[in-house]
Amino acid sequence: MKPSRMATFGIAAAALAAAAFGTAGPASADYGNTAIYQIALSDNVSGPQGGGVWLWYELSSDGTGDYQGADCGHGFGAVHDGGSVRWGWADSKHIVIWGTVLNGLEGFPTTVTIPAAFGHYSGTDETFLTLPPFIPGGIGNAQLQVAP
Repeated sequence: MKPSRMATFGIAAAALAAAAFGTAGPASADYGNTAIYQIALSDNVSGPQGGGVWLWYELSSDGTGDYQGADCGHGFGAVHDGGSVRWGWADSKHIVIWGTVLNGLEGFPTTVTIPAAFGHYSGTDETFLTLPPFIPGGIGNAQLQVAP
């Protein structure tokens, strides 16, 4: 390469790198300075009559938050879930989230209860969220991640 082409290539590469890294920031940047929890929840029942719930939450210090996800049952496919939630302390070790609607389960309003400490948790279905009465408790598996 000639020096002028090398210089042009170097400037273009530097500009691309600056654009890529200049937009990167902490995850809470999208939600401002009030985001204090991010939660990922997966709750699944296997088998031909099974299904699953997959949810992600952002909780803010003012007791509000957002969620996105999906839920499904085998045979009818996944349905989008998302919206605004409220949350508060159940006790000194647990958080309760209200306002989540599972659209694939006929608009079922579930209540989510999670540990307040950051970490990864496992359990059965209904360990972290309520499900409609036609789903027997304890037949599935749940994974939960609570992060800053």
